[in-house]
Amino acid sequence: MRTASSRIVDQITTATDMKFEPVARMADAIVDITLENGDCAPPDLQANGFSSSEVAALWHFAHSLAAIELRHLESKVLPFSQKEVRYA
Repeated sequence: MRTASSRIVDQITTATDMKFEPVARMADAIVDITLENGDCAPPDLQANGFSSSEVAALWHFAHSLAAIELRHLESKVLPFSQKEVRYA
């Protein structure tokens, strides 16, 4: 598991305002599962201790945060010459 200081999702939660902590925790789990298995779906989260009501309520927000985190990790791993460039 990555250290807390290296996670983008930690930027939405502070020590005094923990309202986004469940979303950040789920996003972190999505990242870990995706890095391990190549993908993550809601049943994977349920298998990792999240209730079906938590997944239903938080999936979209957490999945979006995880996508940002994964994109950030990818940008650190790939050398510039291997990064995909898109023009609008």
